[in-house]
Amino acid sequence: MYNMENNPGRYYKMINNYQETQLLFSAIRLNVFSLLDQPITAKSIADELKCDEKQIELLLLSLLSCNLVGRQGEFYVNTAETREFLSRNSQVFLGDALLFREKMTSLEHLEKIIKAEDGVQKPTYDFSELAKVSIPEMYTGRVQAFIGEMEQLYPDRNRPLHILDLGGGTGILSIEFVRHFPHSKATVFETPEVAAITKEIICGHNAEANIDVTAGDFNEDSLGGPYDLIIASGILNFVKGELSIFMQKLAAALKNGGHLLVIGRFSSQDYNIPPNMLGWLSGFLDGVPLPPSGREIAETIQKAGLSPVDTVKDNLFEGLVYRKDNADFSVYTGDVILSFIELTEQISNSKTNILDFGSEDMTFYRGEIHMIKMIGDFPGLHSAELARKFGITRPVVHKTLQKLSERGLILREEDSEDKKRSLLYLTEKGQKAYQLHAAYHAKYDKALFDFLADTPGDQLASIKGFLDHAISLIQNHA
Repeated sequence: MYNMENNPGRYYKMINNYQETQLLFSAIRLNVFSLLDQPITAKSIADELKCDEKQIELLLLSLLSCNLVGRQGEFYVNTAETREFLSRNSQVFLGDALLFREKMTSLEHLEKIIKAEDGVQKPTYDFSELAKVSIPEMYTGRVQAFIGEMEQLYPDRNRPLHILDLGGGTGILSIEFVRHFPHSKATVFETPEVAAITKEIICGHNAEANIDVTAGDFNEDSLGGPYDLIIASGILNFVKGELSIFMQKLAAALKNGGHLLVIGRFSSQDYNIPPNMLGWLSGFLDGVPLPPSGREIAETIQKAGLSPVDTVKDNLFEGLVYRKDNADFSVYTGDVILSFIELTEQISNSKTNILDFGSEDMTFYRGEIHMIKMIGDFPGLHSAELARKFGITRPVVHKTLQKLSERGLILREEDSEDKKRSLLYLTEKGQKAYQLHAAYHAKYDKALFDFLADTPGDQLASIKGFLDHAISLIQNHA
């Protein structure tokens, strides 16, 4: 008799797990779980789906054996878990995302792909479709873990922050960030094919006023900034060239004291198996590069001048938080406050409330010319956006716009998407005023511009952040 040293049970367990997974996907495709929010008989389900009652009964018994549904006499019903995640009546229905991932990560033809047989279609990773279907997934722990970490990093919710979400996909992290930090702005950077979907999602959440979407290649294009926070979401696989150079690029786009959140799962040693190797195997076969190791990330992070702060984890989410620390603390709070008070006093006592650009037709109150500048900077914006940008009421904006219209400086066009509002543009005369105003500042502000041009980006960000915060608080002072 053969003396067995090992137990083959794991192989039969794998087969059982595979069959359980097939059962789950079939039930999702049949939409069975959406009918089980309330107790229901097999006959009623069969009638609803136009299926054979005996076949449905067998399906339900199989689901029951896997603890995917419950039973009360002859009635079947969802468990609390399947009701929350597998019923289309739930706000966090994961069925579409699970089916998409099943298709995207399928290893059905693995042996033919390995042999490179002709005519075999490799699975293609459709990141645009993934962005569409993965929104509910974001709210099953990832968003909660992210916001919890952000509240620890930035306890003042009124602080005006600027974040960059690289590889943001759905844009959900940015959407939730600006909701929790209402004075903040976000930029989502994505590939052109995904960026179009990201814009749709952001508009669907009415968050476009606080979130910009940039389409491009993060390897080659400027990242802008500097930012308070950069989220690098699942992008390190796609870095071209030296990872250390890319990390330095991220660090350069951060403010002093700013944070980098790297989202992804990485092995602890070079050449180790990535923790999610199986889930990404079809992608790797399709040409997606293997991720860097955790050790390589740690080394390049350190070279970039970033230090580890925290780890954020959820069932499908793992993030590493780093901080850029090389700030100059030689200037004290009191010095900054005294300089700011002196600046505001000089502005308030200024007698140049009217700007004369050489003729009566080109003479403006400051509020008028600044509104002209805003319309020139953002052609096609509407009055509500002007009110929001200037922090003044709509009636005040309407009164000023009426004067500018009567003087032939602006024109209104009907918004095809919203008949109740008009889009604002400068006339030829308005463009002249816009250019004269720009020339005025170029002449009288040159010394300031030269100073700012020589100021490092992180210091500029600190100045901008202070001024934005001061503007939001100045209404409390007489």
